Amino acid sequence: MNKSNSILFLDVEGGWGGSSRSLYYIIKFLDRTNFKPIVLMRKKGPVQDMYKKIGVACFVVPEMASFRPADRKNLVAFIIYAWRMRKYLKFSGKVRELANSYNIRLIHVNHESLALTGALVAWQLGLPWVAHIRTLLTPGWFARRVYGVIARYAKHSIFITNPNFEHFRDMLKIPLDLNKCSVIHNITPDTTETIALDEMTRSSQKFKVLSLTNFAPSRGVDRIIEVAEALKNRGESDFEFFLFGQPSQVNAITGLPDKYYENLQKRVHKLGLNRSVFFLGHTAHPEKALAGCDALLKLTRQSNPWGRDIIEALAAGVPILTLGVFTEFVEDGVNGYITKNYNVENIVDRLLNLSKSSELCEKISEANRLKAKVLFNGEERAKDIVAVYTDILNSNSIMAESYKVP
Repeated sequence: MNKSNSILFLDVEGGWGGSSRSLYYIIKFLDRTNFKPIVLMRKKGPVQDMYKKIGVACFVVPEMASFRPADRKNLVAFIIYAWRMRKYLKFSGKVRELANSYNIRLIHVNHESLALTGALVAWQLGLPWVAHIRTLLTPGWFARRVYGVIARYAKHSIFITNPNFEHFRDMLKIPLDLNKCSVIHNITPDTTETIALDEMTRSSQKFKVLSLTNFAPSRGVDRIIEVAEALKNRGESDFEFFLFGQPSQVNAITGLPDKYYENLQKRVHKLGLNRSVFFLGHTAHPEKALAGCDALLKLTRQSNPWGRDIIEALAAGVPILTLGVFTEFVEDGVNGYITKNYNVENIVDRLLNLSKSSELCEKISEANRLKAKVLFNGEERAKDIVAVYTDILNSNSIMAESYKVP
């Protein structure tokens, strides 16, 4: 294979979310003797400096429009997407320049919200593309259209877990080519020697509970406030809750954050929890937050206990309390706690168990690190990704040869 082959990665978040961070680790562990990564980000973000440190070319292209079907107002969201596509010619022109300058042979669309735009620019440039499926789109007409585009036109689809693949398969109304699908877990680095954030070390005597998710009702951060309140009602004062993240829902017209985040802050103040619940905004170093905490709490309403926060907590050896039925990552009573349904008193009981038993925490910590080394190993998962790229590029070369004029 030509060593100058380049892959163009399309990133929707710019380092402000888990998909960007996951992409960074793919690229960090990628075999760059055969593949040269080029990253396009829709917006500026903390991951830019990370790419600079590892010598990867990174460009911010705000003209890259995204559309992700959600729980509501999908028609409005699609109209806004169509409006933003008025700048598509500028975006595609930049991609064409990069394709020519870097000998780009493949496009990696790192989030389903970029599938429509990625599919179009790949078609215009005559390049194969890979779709990375990272979330569960809310079932509906728009979601099926996005999944349909991916199934029909992507050369390969990569799913971060089996539930992501099963959701995709079950939503489609067309036959799915299983040879074009792979389940490849995200990568987590070894964070054994990581130094904790200053915010996490100010009161060493208290049991520190961490949340690493942006603020939206579907993420269930409000449930963490309920847990803190229940602990207070039991007279338990030796807990602190550190909530990292930023509002993830904005008004489609004004672009302003919705009231969910603001209402949580008001609720904490009203309940007198200001000294135990802290809103700390976005962190570019979640591994440092994990290094200073005693447990990770993820009380999602989406039954998706496999996000970036979960897998990084596993790698950091942090006990996890979460919800759902998927137990490949978190096994109840083995390397954390997971239940199907949310019950605040049950969560409180388990937090108290952890806080009162250093032996239990150490046992869970060891189990987590071992699981992470097996499932999220950087070298191994990067090889899995490379196998997908190699197969596509080899088959594409064979196809190109077959169409040559004698």
